[in-house]
Amino acid sequence: MVKIRVILWGLAALLAPLGAVAQQAQTSKWVNLRAGPARDYPLVTQLAPATPVGVQGCVSDFSWCDVVSPNGLRGWVYGGNLVYPYQNGNVPIINYGATIGLPIVSFVIGTYWGQFYRDRPWYHNRPQWAHRPPRPRPPPRPEILPPRPPRPPGPVIQPPRPPRPPSPVIQPPRPVQPRPPVQPPQIQPPRPPAAVRPAPTVRPATQPVQRPGGGQPQPQPR
Repeated sequence: MVKIRVILWGLAALLAPLGAVAQQAQTSKWVNLRAGPARDYPLVTQLAPATPVGVQGCVSDFSWCDVVSPNGLRGWVYGGNLVYPYQNGNVPIINYGATIGLPIVSFVIGTYWGQFYRDRPWYHNRPQWAHRPPRPRPPPRPEILPPRPPRPPGPVIQPPRPPRPPSPVIQPPRPVQPRPPVQPPQIQPPRPPAAVRPAPTVRPATQPVQRPGGGQPQPQPR
């Protein structure tokens, strides 16, 4: 009777998140999808960065979350590698799981593995995983605040424009005065040669006559 109650309790814990709407999150980097909420559980598959997953619930400290991959695989992903849209940004679930309101679920290996991993080669080793000692919880990580929305840009202050140079004064065109026609130069007829005057007759100068006995010479008549 006690065994039946444990099985029914495990089914209720497993199917409780299925009845609720899965929260949509995405991976922040390459992550491992594990068969349980710890790093030493078998690897189910790997998910690329920005892969959307449906979060069915998380453990009480939001360190591990039960998710469904896009191709329908079920498994557990570390909460620090899952981000959720919150206040205009993506925040890690490990820090904001309680604020977001993700459901708290428990992990029952027998029921969980029996529903999702019967075709896996490590399914028959479930007793080894069922009796594993609990691992100590990692220390709490500091809270990471979501990114603030960008501030609206302030008014753009344009520098003062330099004054424009004065426009050049355009003078109206001057009226063109008609020039008088150019008269051809008048050619004067050649003057007749002047009459040749005869050269004046040059008379020889008279020699003074010496008087005997001295005295002034008397000029000779012409």
